[in-house]
Amino acid sequence: MFMLLLLIFLGSVFFFVIKFATMVFTMVAVAVSVTTITILACVWMGTSYYLKEQGYKPKTARKSYHQVDSDLRQMNENLQQIRSQLAEVEPHLRDLEFLKYAPQNTEESCILTEVMK
Repeated sequence: MFMLLLLIFLGSVFFFVIKFATMVFTMVAVAVSVTTITILACVWMGTSYYLKEQGYKPKTARKSYHQVDSDLRQMNENLQQIRSQLAEVEPHLRDLEFLKYAPQNTEESCILTEVMK
């Protein structure tokens, strides 16, 4: 009989200890989560307020990116046009480079000059 009472007493003590530990753990978890949510909300609101005060507009970066992208495409098209124009002029430029090193005031240079015209 004494053993049965001792077993019931120990079982109830064990139950209340586990219940108390669970309650403390739950309270700590709730306190930590509420604190975390409060801190995150304050940081979010403070950041939003600061950015508004500084004149930040949410889609400015995207607009700037699209503007830079279109500018780069235009530059690429311009470079391709310049390359094609240089390809057309390249033979003439090579002839002019040759004339720069050709002997001056000779009959041969006059002939080359006439050919180039």
